[in-house]
Amino acid sequence: NALDYSGYPDCRPDFLEAWSEMASLATRAGREGRAIQLRAPLLELEKRGIIERGLALGVDYAETVSCYDPRGDVDGAHACGSCESCRLRRRAFEAAGIPDPTRYRL
Repeated sequence: NALDYSGYPDCRPDFLEAWSEMASLATRAGREGRAIQLRAPLLELEKRGIIERGLALGVDYAETVSCYDPRGDVDGAHACGSCESCRLRRRAFEAAGIPDPTRYRL
């Protein structure tokens, strides 16, 4: 998403627009008038909104990890708890008033 992202340029609307244009120029479908359209339904949502949308769709967040440096063991992946992605995730769950089911190492 572009609102509270971690600084990656591929999360920005202009990147997605450029990618769609490149894909249309680089594919047969695009050259034949069937433009490639990249859809990013979460682009304009804050992390809180993404959490809420996922819950409405039945996402089991206990089965997901957002960490940049997760470590796995027989019990599954554990997030570091300190990287920017972990901090954003924690704040999103707090803002949504929903307990964070993430298993953190810290």
